[in-house]
Amino acid sequence: MSPTSTVATGSGTTDTGATMTATVTTGSNGNASSTSGATTTSNVTATAATVTTTTSTSSTVTSSTSSTTDGAGGMASTMTNTTGGGAGGAGMTATDGGTTGGPAAPDPSAGCGNTNPQTGSSGSPLMVSGHQYYVKLPADYDPNHPYVGLFMFNPTGNPINWAEQNAGFEQNGAAQGAIRIYPHPANSSAGWGSGDVSFFEPLYEEIIANFCVDKARMFAAGESSGGDFSSILGCEHADKLRGVAPCATKPVNGYPLEASQRTCTGQVTAVVIHGANDNVVGPENGPATRDFYLDLNHCGGESVPVPGYTDSMSNCVEYQGCDSGYPVIWCLHNDPEYSGTNHGWPHFAADYLWELFSSY
Repeated sequence: MSPTSTVATGSGTTDTGATMTATVTTGSNGNASSTSGATTTSNVTATAATVTTTTSTSSTVTSSTSSTTDGAGGMASTMTNTTGGGAGGAGMTATDGGTTGGPAAPDPSAGCGNTNPQTGSSGSPLMVSGHQYYVKLPADYDPNHPYVGLFMFNPTGNPINWAEQNAGFEQNGAAQGAIRIYPHPANSSAGWGSGDVSFFEPLYEEIIANFCVDKARMFAAGESSGGDFSSILGCEHADKLRGVAPCATKPVNGYPLEASQRTCTGQVTAVVIHGANDNVVGPENGPATRDFYLDLNHCGGESVPVPGYTDSMSNCVEYQGCDSGYPVIWCLHNDPEYSGTNHGWPHFAADYLWELFSSY
């Protein structure tokens, strides 16, 4: 799939009377700029908007310009208004970046009702299939309430508590709204790889058997080799996950980033995050993961900015035309995180992902 650049401009009004404009340029090395940190109000309407799309392959560039008066004005809808179903359910649609429907009915796990589940800790982790892991519960955990389940896979060579301390899910709404699962690779110095894939199913079974999670809202994210692993799971275990967020990825032997060469168990929402100047795995690897999910979810080539996440530290766009409920979001950021390598887990990631995942 060829990367594209879309610039969408147009005046629109929100239900509070504010005026907004947005400009984004995407592509293999594109950046987007806008005011960051603001929450965009939903119910955006626009008239006489102009959309310019440029599609490039190597050095050949073709462009077309058209005008539209659609209700989205060429901009993605807000994440706060995004809804979706559970695994295999209807959710966010990609038409004009908008959304339809509502959250799927919860699918409570067998662990609901267990009043004393063993969580382990970073100092005394649990074990399953040769891997350590531990679980963090909301402070007011209700054993009869099915929570979002969130797996976070740490990068190579880091301690088991890296994700708890650095991913950000202990400092935002996920701390009260999700059950956070922090696994560790069998070989920390080697990181997550193809030999770890078979471990995920036993881990998943442990979680649903012991904790009250909503099986329709299980998500996986990770950074570096942990990002590779979450991306693999988005294909191999799509029947168990609603969405994945791989960050700073690279190819993994045995799991080619070609949708035609893999037999996936379903589809997932994919938020692919990569540093525009990643000098550890290189900037070229992220687009391969992005394109894998674009192909898997049958997305089109155009993208629109994700409101509130268009500054250079996030630079997120949502692709259009994806299968209903399975959007692909691409965040080509410039956050220097991870000792200035642009390879790390960026600061925006936890808040954006929780905003998105909690709306499903």
